[in-house]
Amino acid sequence: MSLFEIVGVTSTDMTYLVSFAFMTAKTEDNFTWVLQVMLKFLKSKSDMPKVVVTDMDTTLMNVVATVLLDISAILCYFHVGRNVRAKCITDCRVNPKVVKVDEKKRRLSTR
Repeated sequence: MSLFEIVGVTSTDMTYLVSFAFMTAKTEDNFTWVLQVMLKFLKSKSDMPKVVVTDMDTTLMNVVATVLLDISAILCYFHVGRNVRAKCITDCRVNPKVVKVDEKKRRLSTR
């Protein structure tokens, strides 16, 4: 059973609970149901979120794009940073150059 928690953030970086639901599985039907129920409770336009931040769960990202049409969806900076670091480690490896000093000739040579 998964806990799906929706929180908001104030201008002073304080978080508050908007809603939560226990789901039997992370399926599109369950995510859709939770978001539609949340929208029913947020009746006025001023209560509607402007931005939704998600992790890399593609099922949730697809549902947010279909249910919350007028709301911008972005990825969490923690998950973006983790993915960038993982790519940098694998794609940007640099082979270190070994520098030896030839004492007799006083020259630097690289291998």
